Amino acid sequence: MSAESGGKPPSGSSPGRPAADTPQRLIVRGENDSVHGASDTAVAMANSETIDPTIDPRLTPTEAGGDASASKSGPTGIGTSELIGTLLLDRFLVTKQIGQGGMGAVYEATHTLINKRVAVKVLLEKYAQREQIVTRLKKEATLASSIRNEHIIDITDIGNTADGRTFVVMEYLEGESLAECLAREHELTEQRTLRIASQAASALAAAHAKGIVHRDIKPENLFLLKRNNADFVKVVDFGISKSLRASSEEEAAQRLTQTGMVLGTPLYMSPEQARGDEDLDHRVDIYALGVIMYEAIAGRVPFAGTNYLSVISQVLNEDPKPVREIRPDVSEELEAIIAKAMAKDRTQRYEDADAMLQDLTALLEDPTHSTERAKITGPRRRMPKAPKIPRIAWAIGGIGIAIGGVMLVVVLLMGHDNKKKQQPAAQKDGGVAAIQMDAAAEPVVEKIKLHIITDPPNAAIYRESEPVGNSPLDLELVKSNKEVHVSAQLDGYVDGATDINPLERTDGSNVTIKLKKLPKNAPPQVHHVPGTGSGSGSATVQHNAGGELSGYPGQH
Repeated sequence: MSAESGGKPPSGSSPGRPAADTPQRLIVRGENDSVHGASDTAVAMANSETIDPTIDPRLTPTEAGGDASASKSGPTGIGTSELIGTLLLDRFLVTKQIGQGGMGAVYEATHTLINKRVAVKVLLEKYAQREQIVTRLKKEATLASSIRNEHIIDITDIGNTADGRTFVVMEYLEGESLAECLAREHELTEQRTLRIASQAASALAAAHAKGIVHRDIKPENLFLLKRNNADFVKVVDFGISKSLRASSEEEAAQRLTQTGMVLGTPLYMSPEQARGDEDLDHRVDIYALGVIMYEAIAGRVPFAGTNYLSVISQVLNEDPKPVREIRPDVSEELEAIIAKAMAKDRTQRYEDADAMLQDLTALLEDPTHSTERAKITGPRRRMPKAPKIPRIAWAIGGIGIAIGGVMLVVVLLMGHDNKKKQQPAAQKDGGVAAIQMDAAAEPVVEKIKLHIITDPPNAAIYRESEPVGNSPLDLELVKSNKEVHVSAQLDGYVDGATDINPLERTDGSNVTIKLKKLPKNAPPQVHHVPGTGSGSGSATVQHNAGGELSGYPGQH
C-alpha cells in the first residue's frame, strides 16, 4: 500500500476475515499520516521465475506500494531501479529488487568479498529525513543483532546510500511467511503448529532475556524456511520492538512509542495494548503467539469484526470460542496452552516465554498421551478427579465409626446430657481425622446492648422478674421481634416500666425511664417484684413500646 492511498486497507483485508487471507491486510498509521505496511518486513522470498529488477512480479500494485509506474518514478523523485548495480559499503552489490512496502524496499545483493547472497532493506527517499523512521530502522538493526538467536533474523550491517537513505543488511531468507502458508493451507496439524510455536517461543525467550519485547508478533513476522524437509522459523521485523533496559533518559524517550502511532496488529493485540496501557511487558508477545497458534489450529483468528474497533472491543471484553469446539481432534493440552497464553489478565498467562516453551516441548516430544503430558501448566477444562483413599484409611475410619457408635450408645444409656462428651478420644488415630460425634453446634445468637437510664438515677432495674442492677446500666438482649418488659423501682417514686422490641433498637442506644415522685402525704409505696409480662406504676417512658414479651438468655 502506498502512502498516497490514504491509509485504507486493501479490499478483502477486513480484520473480520481469517487472519491468513492476505499478507498485506493491516496498516499502522503514524504521525503525519505516514503509513507503514505489513510487508515492510525485510525478507526475501524464493522464486524460480525471472524477476524484473525494478519490481517483484508477484506483488500487486497495492502490495508494491502503489502502481508500477509509481514504484519506478513516483513522487519521491528517485526510482527504486537506481540502486540496481550500486555497490553499498564497498562490498554489497545490489542485484535486484524483491519487494516493497509503504516505508521501504527490499533488495537482493551479493557480498562481493565472500560471494554470499544477502538482503538489503532501504528506506524510501521520502522517509530519508524523517528522524523517527530512521531511528526505527536503526533500532531494529541494533535490537535484532544483539539477541543472537538462530530463530531471529541476523542483521549484519547498516549504512546510508549515496543519496542519504538508511539501509540495513541482513541474511537472505528463502521460503514464505506463516501468513502465506495459512492462506494456502488454512489449518495446520497439531504437531506442525507445536514445532512452529516452540521455535517462535525460543526466539522470544532469547529476546526477552535481553530485555527486548517485539510487540508485533503475527504470521507475517514468522518466516518459514525449509531445513531437512521441516519448518525452520525466523522471527523478523523488530521495527516497533521495545527495549526494557534503556541506559539513559534520552534513550528511554526514543523507544518509538510516539503519540498517535499504533503499536501492534489488532488481530494479535493483547488487551493491555488495545487499552493503550503504557507499562507493556514481554507478555504481549506471549499473547500474540497464543493467537497465532489458535489461528493455525482453528483456521481463523479468535476475534472477527467488520472494523478494527469491533475487533479491539472483542479483545477487551469477550472470550474466544474454545479451540476443541472447532477442532475436536486436537488435544486438551494444546487447548490449555493456547488458553493460558491468551488469558486477558496477563498475570494469568505464562510467566515468560521459557515457561510456555517448556509446555510446548513437553507436548511436542510426547505425542502418545503418556504421563509427561500431565506437566502441562495450562488451565484445564476437565474437572479434577477425587483423590484415592488408601484401604488402610478406610479400615481405620471404619473402626473409628464403630467405636464412636458404641460410645454414643453407652452415653445415652448412662443418661448423660452433656453433648460435649460425645466425641470419644479413641477417634484420634494414625493421622486419620477423628469422626465428629458432637451434636450440631448451637446457632449463633445475635444480641444488642442497650443503655438503661432512669430519672432520677440509681433505681433498681428488672428484666421481666429478674433484677439486673441499678441504673444506669447496660442491658444485653436477644435481637428478635419478641418484646422484653423492663421496669424500674426507687423509694419515694412511683414504679416505672417500658416494653422494648430489640428489632426496633440499634446497638448501644439509650432507653430512658422517668419516675414520678410520690405526692405529698401519700402513703409509702410498697414495691413488688414485677411478674412476667406485667409492669407496675405509671411511669412516663420516652420511647415507643409494643409487641410481644421476650425472654433473656443471660444476665449482663
